[in-house]
Amino acid sequence: MSKLFAIRMDHLTFLENRPIKKNISILPIPLDIGSENEGMDSAPKYLLKFGLKEALMSAGFNVTVLPEIVARKKRLWGEGKTKNTLDAISKVAKSTIEVVRQEVSSGNNVLTLGGDHAISIGSIAGASEALKGNLGVIWIDAHADLNTLETSLSGNVHGMVTSTLLGLGGESLTSLVKTNIKKENILYIGLKDIDQAEIDFIREHKLTTVTMFDIMVNGFPSVIKQVEKIQNRVKNLWISLDVDSIDEEFAPASAMATTGGLTYREVSNLLTFIGKTSNVIGADIVELTPNKDLNAKTAKLCIESAASMFGSKHNWYDEYMSAFTK
Repeated sequence: MSKLFAIRMDHLTFLENRPIKKNISILPIPLDIGSENEGMDSAPKYLLKFGLKEALMSAGFNVTVLPEIVARKKRLWGEGKTKNTLDAISKVAKSTIEVVRQEVSSGNNVLTLGGDHAISIGSIAGASEALKGNLGVIWIDAHADLNTLETSLSGNVHGMVTSTLLGLGGESLTSLVKTNIKKENILYIGLKDIDQAEIDFIREHKLTTVTMFDIMVNGFPSVIKQVEKIQNRVKNLWISLDVDSIDEEFAPASAMATTGGLTYREVSNLLTFIGKTSNVIGADIVELTPNKDLNAKTAKLCIESAASMFGSKHNWYDEYMSAFTK
């Protein structure tokens, strides 16, 4: 257990909902051409319409919704493999880098809403540039997204993001990132569906992973241990949450929903721990397909997760009790 946690916090702290003086800038990025999956471009509007801004404000944050990043719409199935698509994604990344760099440099926290996971090339690169590389990344995902243009079986850019941020792969993507993430400053949580090339990559570069198998064998302490290690290495953290890391029972609107992922209990407590004990300067929520949602279950979880990632809380119980405090 970290000294910070041991000295300043007890377990009841994780249940508190005290006002936090943070400015959160929400950046909608309706990009879905980095993947073959349909409908992720409507996710930012879906979450905002469902009350994301209002929920974060009720959790104690000052919230601004920034103008959305302009992204080209999908034209045909499988276009993730074309040069035109790479160019379009690069444009989105450059625009995102500029906005995120400015927001982080101004002292604001950033919440980007995808879209597919390709948006994180721009969001994390912008933050890393603003912080001169003093940034760790907690990548919560069923997939490692470590492929390159040479190794990818699908050719989809949303599977090449972390390799790009590490400065590895084709120059058409890596040239976008001016301040790479250091290999020791990335932590994977929730991996369960990864390609052999990615497994080889992780072993070769000694990247830190907590797979679903690790969690099954060693429990939640195995996650906390690795989170505390990255907290001790870097001052600032960025959380990149792919909804497909969560079991489809709890997140049916994941673009690549499967069984065997993180449970509600695991992901909610994980994000609460990170948010309460870390300086989270930004986060992504990606790979949400609104037309697959059931009773807004995934939307509610994403909104709850957003509050938790930045150190507060907002769930059904908070909404229920708020009626008695007005």
